[in-house]
Amino acid sequence: MPILQTLLFSLFLLSSPVLVSEGADYETVDYKGQKLSILRDPFTKAPLIIRGIESNLLEIKNFSKLSREEITYTGPIVVNKYKSLLLIEPDQLKLKGAEKISDTWYVSYWQTFQGVILYESSLGFSIDSHGRIKSLGAILYPKVQAPVTSKISHEKALKIGQKQIKDYKKLRCRLLAESILVYPVIKKKELIDYYRVYAFNFFPQEALHPASVVGGWAVFVDSQTGNVVLFETLFKPMGCCVPEDWVPPKPEEMQPKW
Repeated sequence: MPILQTLLFSLFLLSSPVLVSEGADYETVDYKGQKLSILRDPFTKAPLIIRGIESNLLEIKNFSKLSREEITYTGPIVVNKYKSLLLIEPDQLKLKGAEKISDTWYVSYWQTFQGVILYESSLGFSIDSHGRIKSLGAILYPKVQAPVTSKISHEKALKIGQKQIKDYKKLRCRLLAESILVYPVIKKKELIDYYRVYAFNFFPQEALHPASVVGGWAVFVDSQTGNVVLFETLFKPMGCCVPEDWVPPKPEEMQPKW
């Protein structure tokens, strides 16, 4: 499936220790007696990559006996262990994907704010056949400040989104995916604007054929003002953020079972 391949490729780029070279931008940190190599986002200061130096971030015993559900709990456990570095809480995670390729698991999450996914946020890592997590990659936003309710109705936002597409009716466009997201926009002077948006993915009828190369459009409508804050072309009908039904485990469930 194209969306799965894209997800796994992105996660591989984030978590693979061989694709990113060490350099002057990395810093060595002594974290609770463990030496770590950290590459930070120059704007948010949140870690982009964390690697153990001569140690693993997490070692999972009896790894081969764990169910997929238990494997997905590793995200909150990792965040709980390194949360003063990651600057988010374990309950801010939403499962994006957990897939096994050969003998390696690739697990990834979105960051959420009040239960709403932050657009293009991520935290991901791979778990090798011995249950070792050697590094993680992330795009995170500390101290998010965004509206928690919508002032514009869904119906009004949908009409605004449809009006952005020329010949919407003639092309027989269809709404293939939608969600409510927090959309961060980086400004100058180290400021980030956080929009609570209705995210719509529209595709013309002819794009729905499996062999079609016709694209569609993503439209983000600000739920507070009705302004369009993002309008861009989509190359395939892959859909926007529609996560599977998963919530982080409760604190008492986060005790490792290994």
